Amino acid sequence: MKRYRDRKTSEERLWFVEDEIETIVEAELTKAGLLPSLDSPVVKIERFVEAHLNVQFDAYASLPADVLGQTDFRVGERPLVMINADLTGAALDDEDSQLGLQGRWRATVAHEGCHVILHQCLFSLNESQGSLFDAGDEVEEPPSRLQRCLKRDVNYARLASDWREVQANQGMAALLMPKPVFVAACRSEFNSLGAGRIDQRTPLADTLARRMAELFHVSRQAAAIRLRTLKLLSVPGQQEML
Repeated sequence: MKRYRDRKTSEERLWFVEDEIETIVEAELTKAGLLPSLDSPVVKIERFVEAHLNVQFDAYASLPADVLGQTDFRVGERPLVMINADLTGAALDDEDSQLGLQGRWRATVAHEGCHVILHQCLFSLNESQGSLFDAGDEVEEPPSRLQRCLKRDVNYARLASDWREVQANQGMAALLMPKPVFVAACRSEFNSLGAGRIDQRTPLADTLARRMAELFHVSRQAAAIRLRTLKLLSVPGQQEML
């Protein structure tokens, strides 16, 4: 990981080499004793964020409708991770809640957790320390320390309007579907489906995505994107991992 200052905005940014975020997130799961196994692949995401990352966790925060989650890096205090109360209620409190909605809740918690893992270093959280920005910079505390995550930015396709959101999306996928466990589970599913290779354009690819979603308790779309990102499906002209 490297830190640099954007020439146009003077904003301090982080740059990660390929697969570095995967490695960082997997190391945090291992350190927390929560790296899942093939027999039990669902990451205990709330425990990971609240206990291991030692944040103040508010699952029923009053946030605008278009904001799924929010992380406040506070001076002299633990980060405050907030999840939209409406999302939590619909995903966890409704007995008829669908896997996709539960997956969105887990994704949001994981996304905010990755902001803590990856971006907390950007802020000076000790009251006795100066800002990481130049002494002449005037940075108001709310916008500089508050990471507000809009519904359109929290997605497994990594598309987002802010570079921090892109990185948190990468971490989110690695956190909920750790690469070694996901690949092993995929191999097992290939065997059960009697397939040596699966073309991503076929109905069998949809079946595989559905099974992986159920295994890791994520949305089918999330599992499908992870399968493609890790090159576990056959694509013309592309070498697969398996």
